Amino acid sequence: MINDELIQRIQCIYTALGSSIETDIKKLKPKVIQDSNKTVILQDFSGGRKDSEIRNIANILIFNVANLGSHLKKWSNENDKDKSKVDATFKNSKSIRIIKDLSNNERHGYDPTKKGNSGLAPRLNGISSIMQMTTKPTKGSFVAYTFNRQGEQKILGNGSYKVIITGEILDCSGNKIGDLYDTLLEAIKDWEKLLSGFGVDMTLPHS
Repeated sequence: MINDELIQRIQCIYTALGSSIETDIKKLKPKVIQDSNKTVILQDFSGGRKDSEIRNIANILIFNVANLGSHLKKWSNENDKDKSKVDATFKNSKSIRIIKDLSNNERHGYDPTKKGNSGLAPRLNGISSIMQMTTKPTKGSFVAYTFNRQGEQKILGNGSYKVIITGEILDCSGNKIGDLYDTLLEAIKDWEKLLSGFGVDMTLPHS
């Protein structure tokens, strides 16, 4: 039986993930500067949050995803589940191991000589809030974001969009090896598969 502590840990992931996504573009109003000669529209996707607030949301999500394995091992041991499957999931998931390394960077500081669990010595290069637009896998699908002169926002096309918190993941040589948001989603999906195998239906709302 899944206990309250583990449920709370999983719900913390849900909450942090939800805080990193915004699908209502009307909440992210642009700044309009207008006179008789010109109109200037300035758009960012911070939603009024400071850089430190955005980074904190990302760090909370990284921490919760990275450390779920420890709680799953304890729970599986107490509930006659095969805890070796937790270790196997960690070993076989590159995304979970990268996220664990990023979490350790926050705890201990970044050391490029230590390759970490992933063997890549990953580090984050900036965290920001950006718009992600995705077309459908059909011919002619498109999506665009535009304004009128008054700064009213409009989404064109049949694709999807959302504002996400993300950043580049680099290796010790400065090569990009991933995107923070995508890597977090992959790590979460890998933990989901394990939970499903344990008979725990805790599907995360990331679609």
